[in-house]
Amino acid sequence: MHSDSNDRPRPRPDGSASGVVDGSAWRAYCERMAALGDRILEADFPGATDADRAEGIRHLANQVACWLTYQLAATDPENPAFFTHNDLVYRWGGPNVDQNARRAPISWDGVYRLTVTMNACEKFVLQVKPGDMHAGRTEVLAETSSTALGVGPGDTVEIVLSADRQPGNWIELTPDARVLHVRDYYFDWTPEQPAMFALERLDTQGRPAERVTPERVAGMLAGAAASVENSIEVWNDWVRATGDRQPVNTFSTPSTVAGGVKEVVYGFARVRLTDDQVLVVETDPGVSGQWDLQLYSPGWFESLDFANRQTSLNHVQAEHDPDGRIRVVIGAVDPGVPNWLDTEGRAEVFATHRWLDPYAQPAVRAVVVPRTSVREHLHPSTRTIGVGERHESLRRRAEHVAWRFRA
Repeated sequence: MHSDSNDRPRPRPDGSASGVVDGSAWRAYCERMAALGDRILEADFPGATDADRAEGIRHLANQVACWLTYQLAATDPENPAFFTHNDLVYRWGGPNVDQNARRAPISWDGVYRLTVTMNACEKFVLQVKPGDMHAGRTEVLAETSSTALGVGPGDTVEIVLSADRQPGNWIELTPDARVLHVRDYYFDWTPEQPAMFALERLDTQGRPAERVTPERVAGMLAGAAASVENSIEVWNDWVRATGDRQPVNTFSTPSTVAGGVKEVVYGFARVRLTDDQVLVVETDPGVSGQWDLQLYSPGWFESLDFANRQTSLNHVQAEHDPDGRIRVVIGAVDPGVPNWLDTEGRAEVFATHRWLDPYAQPAVRAVVVPRTSVREHLHPSTRTIGVGERHESLRRRAEHVAWRFRA
């Protein structure tokens, strides 16, 4: 943890109507973002290279855009709207690239109807939360999934959320309910129509929204500033602290994470390699029906380029060896094997394993080996992937991503 950031005075926006009217709230917001620009240049953030610094400034600008957009578009529970994040634009907090993620504001005294048309979606998970993980709100107040509801690709389902019991599929809202968080999953990356989600508040539908007030704008600025500050600080600290709990290039024992999906366990590793080294990761995928291995940037906890590079693999995409095990090679240079994860040439990445409801404790073994001798550590039947086949596999990834994140 850095030693002085909590003691450093920060300009605070005036949360009153007068702060908006006289311009002081906006100036204070801008000063807080400028202070963060200085903060990410300190030693506990990535900054060894010019590329690290550029990535940090881009990430900060991305977070500013993300949380201002969220406050402007999706924080009124009387007129709820989904805000899509952890997509091709807004990435933070270690997103799962096999899913889309969206959130909407809710209030316990409202009656909401969520209509889901699955299309090619293979699974969705719905959670009701009191706030954001990076704001210290890791509780999950309610959770359900397409599996629990008995729906799958091509189906349509309606779910009502309210304080009072409703017929059919119903989720209870308690007084601290603030956020509806929905994740929709795609494991077989094919170019097909993704899921459609429509959220309505039935008890206020048709009622004109009130004109924006200075108080409301003050709250938006304060909320956006706090979200950027918390996200920048919390995830950098979390990645460093998590990576420091075990030796470099080794995975932690998978376990649940506060605020994550309840039925998923996660394992993490700080991966540090030279261009002449690779990390061979071996595991038994049979302990879980769904799993993945994905790479992230340290510090910013953004997913790497999953559309144009193979920076993730899941239980559908990875090739299994004849002994039933999975062996994945992580490295900067293509080793010519199917299960390669591309570090984008980075000296260090952060890796995450996810396992859905495993019936036994997943075991992940990792060993650093010279790139030139990688095949000595793989199954003898491991295929060779040529330039043409690799290009085609990357083309298929990009094609799926274009469909999943279509306009």
